[in-house]
Amino acid sequence: MADSRADFARAISRVLSNDEPIALEASETAAVAIIFGRDVGREELLLIRRSERENDPWSGQIALPGGRAEKGDGSFRDTAVRETREEVGMDLEAEARFLGYLGSFQARTRSIWVVPSVFISDRLPTVSPNIEVASARWVPFEEFIAPASRSTYHVKRGAESRAIPAFKIEDYLIWGLTERIISAMVEALRQRKPDTS
Repeated sequence: MADSRADFARAISRVLSNDEPIALEASETAAVAIIFGRDVGREELLLIRRSERENDPWSGQIALPGGRAEKGDGSFRDTAVRETREEVGMDLEAEARFLGYLGSFQARTRSIWVVPSVFISDRLPTVSPNIEVASARWVPFEEFIAPASRSTYHVKRGAESRAIPAFKIEDYLIWGLTERIISAMVEALRQRKPDTS
C-alpha cells in the first residue's frame, strides 16, 4: 500500500509547479486547497458546502476550502493554509505536505484569479467547519474519474438557461470553478507521461 501511495504522490507532483503561477494581489486573487487524505488504501478529496450567505458569490455551492488573498499572505500556499484553518479547522502545515500549484483559474462570473494549492496527508484529518461552511465531506478521488459521476448543471441568467459540466456525487452537485479545477486535475493525471526512470 505504501508503494501505491508514493506512486500517487509522485504522479500528482509531476503535474504541479512549485513556482507561484501569478502575482499574489490582495482582493484580486484567491487560493483554494486541494487536500488529498488517505483512508483504507484509497485517496480521498476534501469538499465543503458553503453556507448560504448574502455577500458570498459562491453561497451554498460545493467548493474546495479557500478564499481571497490578504496582505499578510506571502504566497498562495499561505492563503490556502490560512483559509483552510479558518474554514475547517485543519492545520495543513502540521497535518499535510504541500506538493505544488495546479496553475491558475479565472472565475467566470467574478474578476478574480484562483490558484489551487495541492496538499497530501497520510490520513483523513479531522474537519471542524466554521460558520462559513454548512458541511464538509471526504470523497474518494476515484469517483471523479468514473463516468457515472459526470452530470450537468443548468445556469440561469435571466430568461436563458445554459447547461454546464458538473459532477454528481450523492447530494453534492459540483459545478463552476470547482468542477473546472477538479476536472483539470483528473485530466492532467490522465495525460501525464509514465515515469521511465
